[in-house]
Amino acid sequence: MKIYERRNGGKTDWLLIVVMTSLTFGCASGPSHEEGYKYVNGVNHYYEIYGSGDPVFVLHGGPGMYHDELVPHFAPLAKTNAVIFYDQRWNGRSLLERIDRDTFNVELMVEDLELLRQAFKIERLTLLGHSWGGLLALYYATKYPDNVERLIIIDAAPVNTELLIKSYENLVSRFTEPEWAHLQEMYDSEEYQKGNPAVHNKAMRLSEGKTFYRKELIDEFMLHASFDERTAKNMVKIAPLATEMKLSISVQDDLGRISCPVLIIHSRQDFVVEESPRLVHELLANSRIEYIENSGHYPFIEAPEALFDALHRFLKEK
Repeated sequence: MKIYERRNGGKTDWLLIVVMTSLTFGCASGPSHEEGYKYVNGVNHYYEIYGSGDPVFVLHGGPGMYHDELVPHFAPLAKTNAVIFYDQRWNGRSLLERIDRDTFNVELMVEDLELLRQAFKIERLTLLGHSWGGLLALYYATKYPDNVERLIIIDAAPVNTELLIKSYENLVSRFTEPEWAHLQEMYDSEEYQKGNPAVHNKAMRLSEGKTFYRKELIDEFMLHASFDERTAKNMVKIAPLATEMKLSISVQDDLGRISCPVLIIHSRQDFVVEESPRLVHELLANSRIEYIENSGHYPFIEAPEALFDALHRFLKEK
């Protein structure tokens, strides 16, 4: 055993864990942890695995975020499953030599996930995606439906641009005029554009704070999601390309290809409009929606008991 140190935004969490040189996806044999890199599709993807058992791939939001924000909240699934986190291309520690439309697009991110499936020797994936990660999971499942065991999408980004714009209009309506003006000033500032993590974190505290129903829990979010110098600079480079990706969503017409069981989780107070999960439910033959009360965009922080009750019931189903 050893002490494993994980740094989050300048703060340090100490975890006493068993570090194993390899994991098998068989019966759980106690707590375990593995981390490293898998080189696929031209990118050295950073990953972490907690636990053992049937694997669950966890897809983070963004683009521009990274898996650290999800680890404290979803690592408890390691009691029953191998939980695999990874940083998507040019997110977190999965860096590229250059970033442009040819190296950063949703098609490449789907192929990254498929090649990671192969690299980890997993026959069929159970995918759990939050926000953008939920949309990425749907993109993957429409292209590789035979490689998906089941899907869990949590407050996923909408499957068409019209609903995405409507959702962001809903989010903007939660700001006062001075708050919105201050946020835009931070985004446009020289320090933000240079990737100053302090400015990025101030902007994120304000912007993400409006996605919470229980506003006081923004502190817990920031503890694990704060930017450092590297991730702040990554965000600046990703931002224009990420916006292009979100304004050209093309997955809706292909959702009929997905036949695996799908759990759609939607928080009642999320800024993502309820038409979005209802539409996905209508288009997926083998899906159901579970609504989380008294929660915004981050139910694993605001309503973890209700969320994990739904997750465990779904994962136990045959």
